[in-house]
Amino acid sequence: MDDYQYDCPSADIDMLAHVISDLFPEQTQFAERIDDEGRTSLVIHYIAMRFGSTARRISIDVRFDPAALARHRAMPVRQHARGYAVLRAYVEAALGSLEEAYANGEAVPRTVEIEMGEDFA
Repeated sequence: MDDYQYDCPSADIDMLAHVISDLFPEQTQFAERIDDEGRTSLVIHYIAMRFGSTARRISIDVRFDPAALARHRAMPVRQHARGYAVLRAYVEAALGSLEEAYANGEAVPRTVEIEMGEDFA
């Protein structure tokens, strides 16, 4: 049984969620969303335990540039490793900046946005 929750109808977005799931605690929710302009996002909801004495619900919205996502989807699956690595690096950087803010005594935001642009694919 998987300790994560995936609500990603598109197989490629589901795979992207699985690629980064180990960066998050159990019970994290990964959901694919499409906004009013048709842009696809991978929204991550998790409970952060390390930012103070109480648990904090944090949401990360990973937004994909439509052209970059289209290129990613057009590539053979064997060529997706670069996109996976770029996504992972961006998410790790976002998590690192949350930890840095907390370490510096700054407020940790409850919502983080990551723009996946040209370097994704």
